[in-house]
Amino acid sequence: MPGVVVVGGGVNGLVAATQLARAGVRTLVLERTAHVGGCARTSEIAPGFRCPTLAHTAAIAPSIVRSLDLERHGLAIVRPAASACAPAKDGRALVLWRDAARAAEEIRAWSPKDSAAYPTFLASVANVSGVLRALLASPPPSIDDPSAGDLIEMLKTGRRFRQLGKADAYRLLRWMPMAAADFAGEWFESEPLRATVAAGGVLGSFLGPWSAGSTALLLLLAAGEGHPVATGWFARGGPGAIADALGAAARQAGVELRTSADVARIDVDEGAAAGVTLSTGERIAARAVISNVDPKRTLLGLVEPIHLEPDFVRRVQNIRAHGTLAKINYAVSALPRVTGVARLAPDQQTAALSGRIRLGANVDAIERAFDAAKYGAFADEPWIELTVPSLADPALAPERQHVVSAYVQYAPFHLRGTTWDAERDRLAAAATRTIEQYAPGFTSSIVAREVITPLDLERTYGLTGGHIFHGELALDQLFVTRPLLGWSRNATPIRNLFLCGSGTHPGTGLDGRSGMLAAAEIGRALKG
Repeated sequence: MPGVVVVGGGVNGLVAATQLARAGVRTLVLERTAHVGGCARTSEIAPGFRCPTLAHTAAIAPSIVRSLDLERHGLAIVRPAASACAPAKDGRALVLWRDAARAAEEIRAWSPKDSAAYPTFLASVANVSGVLRALLASPPPSIDDPSAGDLIEMLKTGRRFRQLGKADAYRLLRWMPMAAADFAGEWFESEPLRATVAAGGVLGSFLGPWSAGSTALLLLLAAGEGHPVATGWFARGGPGAIADALGAAARQAGVELRTSADVARIDVDEGAAAGVTLSTGERIAARAVISNVDPKRTLLGLVEPIHLEPDFVRRVQNIRAHGTLAKINYAVSALPRVTGVARLAPDQQTAALSGRIRLGANVDAIERAFDAAKYGAFADEPWIELTVPSLADPALAPERQHVVSAYVQYAPFHLRGTTWDAERDRLAAAATRTIEQYAPGFTSSIVAREVITPLDLERTYGLTGGHIFHGELALDQLFVTRPLLGWSRNATPIRNLFLCGSGTHPGTGLDGRSGMLAAAEIGRALKG
């Protein structure tokens, strides 16, 4: 009998399982699909074309990459020359190079004032990121009974906050509840720079750039790399290579991985988790169960309601998880001729398009796309973030051809008066038309496409509400309130049932931090 069963072989589940196995706990991971990795996967969308299926970048914490020795297990990290490219409809394009001085020079063509402010902006965000990174890497304190360790961590955080200096300390306090549009506007006057920065506060969430608190999401996602736009990196082989490296590290630690093993129920005996039952009827007993599935699916779907108090069930039901992100994967016969970039020399074109390509005319255009989602619809011109993964790894596509990965927002999980099965092609057409405006000739270059709606994210990949973060990263669903106030340290009201996915602190997706923190907490609980 395994000591621990982990339900869901996504990034955080694999990190937690590996850490527990290293601590001597016999660990079994059960993954419902044919491959581990969760949202970190690469799939073939046409013969010879392999594209990131869901997430097109990752940001596994450097400490976790080192701790699990992922590069020795085959992970090859690729950092693009450009953080972002923002083409405009007037034929120009803004390229934010990773080199800050080069980026500032590029910005000068749009606004000398913004060019001068950009290095200070990056330095300020990097500075506050140090404090936020420390918060993300530490468990939330107990509200009712803080331990000596909790008090020490709070003192450390207070010391880091004081070390920010008066200007950045004041900025951090002001920024967290701000709208991302106000945050960007406070620093910059030009479009598309403001739109490119503000877009970091809406990705994957039911927030617009003018929504209060959207800057908190921007800063949390920026904290890992300390950069407000370059919030992740690419892997040679696509995100599936990340899953392969994590799987290899887990197996080396002694973890047993079972794929195509769909957990239908978490078994509870006398108030404690006792194992799981698969959809085939097979029962697997365990000392403890750790769910990498989102909190709502775990506690409202895999656990029978008789085992939870009605008030707790109501609180779980009220966790906001309204997905707004769709994913479209394209196989194309040529590199997109992006406006303002196509005039560059070939090597400079590939460099300019090597990072994110954000398609939004201005902040208000992004907000208008959000307006449609508020009423259960999607806009004719959605906000889109593209990447061209085959620039980082040419092996993903045939020679001189490419794969293009597109985040399409806003695509609300709940549509009014229709269904996603009926609207799938119309969404793809709207996205393709929008891309065509910024990359003429894109439509005629399409060899194949794959459309993944928010409904697909739920029914195929198990993300309740189609929400990629397992719940909104909003101020009232962070830190001590993630997933719920009083239950932010991975435990649940059912003894020996724990959570380890992105629905737990810190909740920042494919960085592995939720899994790492969960392993430490659960390891202590099992010893006790």
